[in-house]
Amino acid sequence: MVSAPHHPRILIVDDDPAIVAALSQTLHLQGYEPVGLGDAQAALDALQTSKFEVLLADLTMPQMSGLELLREARRRDPALVGVIMTGEGTIGTAVEAMKTGALDYVLKPFKVADIVHVLARALATRQLRLENRELQDSVRERTAALEAALRDLEAQTAERLKAEQALMQGQKMEAIGRLTGGVAHNFNNLLMAIDGALHLLDKKLDADHVGRKYIDGARQATDRGAKVTNQLLAFSRTQRFDLRPIDVCGALANAAPIFAQALGPTISLKLDLPLDAAWAMTDPDQLELAVINLAINARDAMPDGGEVTLGVAREVAVGDGPARTAVWLRDTGMGMSEETRSRALEPFYTTKDRGKGTGLGLAQVYGFANQCGGEVGIESALGAGATVRVRLPPAEPSAIESPATDKIENTSGLEGASGVRLLVVDDDDAVRQVLVDGLRLEGFEVFEAADGPAGLLALARETPDALVLDYAMPEMNGAEVARRARALRPGLPVVFCSGYADTLALEGVDDALIARKPVAVPALARMVSGLLAPRLGSI
Repeated sequence: MVSAPHHPRILIVDDDPAIVAALSQTLHLQGYEPVGLGDAQAALDALQTSKFEVLLADLTMPQMSGLELLREARRRDPALVGVIMTGEGTIGTAVEAMKTGALDYVLKPFKVADIVHVLARALATRQLRLENRELQDSVRERTAALEAALRDLEAQTAERLKAEQALMQGQKMEAIGRLTGGVAHNFNNLLMAIDGALHLLDKKLDADHVGRKYIDGARQATDRGAKVTNQLLAFSRTQRFDLRPIDVCGALANAAPIFAQALGPTISLKLDLPLDAAWAMTDPDQLELAVINLAINARDAMPDGGEVTLGVAREVAVGDGPARTAVWLRDTGMGMSEETRSRALEPFYTTKDRGKGTGLGLAQVYGFANQCGGEVGIESALGAGATVRVRLPPAEPSAIESPATDKIENTSGLEGASGVRLLVVDDDDAVRQVLVDGLRLEGFEVFEAADGPAGLLALARETPDALVLDYAMPEMNGAEVARRARALRPGLPVVFCSGYADTLALEGVDDALIARKPVAVPALARMVSGLLAPRLGSI
């Protein structure tokens, strides 16, 4: 006799009847058995009488929030997997959702493929929880005569629990990484608008104008903001790294004055570097930023001063572990408790008072090491200082040719731009305005469009020499616009000007250059000119 196929039961709770109806119909067509309810109390009553695999709850509802509902539901069924939905997500609510035990945190509106993917992972997690529970029950039922078998089963239980924790941690980091990447994109757009406006003001003011000092101060502030977004992007894994063989000893020695400045006057810096070069596959700028974050973390652990030692070590392969080039930093500070040490690399985790730390410093170091193919280890105890080791893949100086870094730094552009026609497509009005005005001041003939469809219509009417595109836009992202533009104008030069940098999507457009927001307008102009130089010759 063939058993009926299993249709996973999904409890949908949202005070918007239209959303409940749409989700119920969509999930039913996908092979699920959805039950849609409009309030939290009805959901708790349903959980009392029926079993569900997944709870899909809106964050904000009358009487009881989605987080409170998830807490109460997990008390009744610890194996229940929760997913929080919201139309107004913040970093704070995302972190709170993960602390409550939610598997994921999704922003409305979402695509069918996205929610189906989340539900598939939720069902896998529930199955893992049920298997762990069954295994634990089996262990408790064993008798003293089966102690050897009991020990074996307990070991298996521990491994399964470890696997679940690793899965949950990875999913939590992925969810928050997506959120921080989106925040960085929006922040980079703001910085781009500010930096572009400062550039235009700079062009208008006389050399001795009193307002120039305020422009310089504002530019320094935008530079600091750009460093914060670099931390967010490094953690969220959307920042493309320029990985190449680097002599880390030379790089750290050259940057030692910067590290000493970050530590301040009450903390001495000692270098413990091998006399000969130690090579690693890494990004030099991100390596410097990671060590600065380690230095700042050490400084905060030594409010009364102390000593920091920065060193490099070659670690040989042991067993299945690979050889590594380790960059380590040791401080003589207050050290960490075991709980703090185990959570130190989590994003937004901090032991500092409210408002005095973001919890992103060590998370950036973790993201940096991970993207390089390495790992981070922390050794510490209360009262005994701390040592952080960033282990990077080793490299030979001539093993791999250094790839081109962001081409904005390496293109030698043309001096003039008269007669060169550019189409600028960006959905942010302020950013588009400073790009258009700034590029016109650089001598280009510029016309503009506010989104992808409008850009393609403009491209059908005009014949630009190059296309300057944002990536993250509604309806049609920059990569799709570029592909359609190339179909209309084969070989059209494309420059992406993006604050998010979805590397895989961008690099799918052949010969396109990538400028990271916030980018200075003169640098962008040189980049465009350099791209067009082989085609147009001297302009």
